Amino acid sequence: MKREWSRQSQYNSFNSYKGLTYYEHYKKIVGWLKGENPLPAPIEVSLDPINKCNQKCYYCNSQRYLRENPANLGGWSWQYMNDLLYDLAAQGVKAFCWGGGGEALLNDNLRGLTHLGVDIGMEASIITNGVLLDKFPDLHRCRWIGVSLDSADPEVYKKVRGTDDCEKVLTNVSNFIQENDGKTDVSFKLLFLPETISTLVYSCQVAKDIGVQDFHVRPVDLERDDYHGDGPIEVNKSEANDIFAQCHEMETDDFRVYTVTHKYDEYYKVKHDFRGCFASPLVMQICTDKKMYACVDHRLESRFEIKEWGSDQHRKLVQGIDPCKECSRCTWGEYNRQIEEVVIQDRMCRNFP
Repeated sequence: MKREWSRQSQYNSFNSYKGLTYYEHYKKIVGWLKGENPLPAPIEVSLDPINKCNQKCYYCNSQRYLRENPANLGGWSWQYMNDLLYDLAAQGVKAFCWGGGGEALLNDNLRGLTHLGVDIGMEASIITNGVLLDKFPDLHRCRWIGVSLDSADPEVYKKVRGTDDCEKVLTNVSNFIQENDGKTDVSFKLLFLPETISTLVYSCQVAKDIGVQDFHVRPVDLERDDYHGDGPIEVNKSEANDIFAQCHEMETDDFRVYTVTHKYDEYYKVKHDFRGCFASPLVMQICTDKKMYACVDHRLESRFEIKEWGSDQHRKLVQGIDPCKECSRCTWGEYNRQIEEVVIQDRMCRNFP
C-alpha cells in the first residue's frame, strides 16, 4: 500500500493538513474576498534575489527566469534586501524563504542577511542546489534548508542537472550538518524522473548516511505552460510504490522519508479538486524584478502580478483565477480545498469537537 510518511512522523512540514493550523488566517482571507475586512500580512514571503543559475536542469520550474529572461533581471542589492526584510518584519510576516529565479546563493549580497532577518523576528529558510552552501555561514540560522539533489549518483546527477557538482554538494551538506549540530532541518529534495527512478533508493541511503534529517521525493510536473518539452511522464505505479516502500524501510526517529504524492492523481498527474485560488495570500511571492505575483507557480506572468498587497486589484485578481484552466500543479492546492470545504462550507462541523 502506498504511503507518504510514517505514522510516527505524520505531523510534518510536508503534510498539507498543516494548513488547518491557519484556520483564523483562512477566515480573514475569506472575509477580505467578500470585502468585509483588510487582508492580513502573509505568513511567509518567498524571495527570488537573482535570476541566474549554475546548473542546467531541463525540468526547472524557473523556466521563465532562465529561458525567457536569462540573467537580464540582475540581482538584488544588499540595501534593497536589508530594507525589504525590515519592512516585512514590521508588517508582521513570520518567515521568509530565499527561493530563486535560479540559485539564490549566486547573489553575493545575500551574505549576512539571513542572520539579519532572524534577528529582527522572522524565521528563515532556503531552497538551494547546495553547490555554494559552504560560502554562507549565516545559513546556520535557517529553520530549514531544502537541497535540490534529484540523485546522489554522480553520473545520473550530471545527466539531469548538467554539472559535475554531485560530490561537492554531498560534501557541503555533510559538513554543514556536522557543524550545525542538528539546529537546522536539512532535507534532500528529489524529483521522480525517468532518469532518477533507479537511483532513488541509493540516494535515500546516502542521505541517511551523511545525516540528512528529511528525504523528500515527489513526481515532477511537466504539465506546466512554461515547460516546452515532451510533457508529462508515464509512471509505472507498481514500480514507483515498490521504490517508495524501500525508502520508507530506512526510516528511523532521526531520518524521515516523505514520498509526497497527495497533490497528484492516482497516475501522478496534475489534479484540481478545488475551485478557487483562495490560499495564495498565505504567501507573498516577490520576484527578481521586485514585483509581487499571486504565487510561485505564476512568477513573472503579468496576468498574475499584484500591484499592491490587499488592494481591490489584488482581490479581483484572486477572485478571477480559474485553477482548472490557468494552473498546472498547485503548490497550495490542498489549502485551497481546506478553505472551500472547512472554512466556507464548514464540512468538519468545527464547533463540535
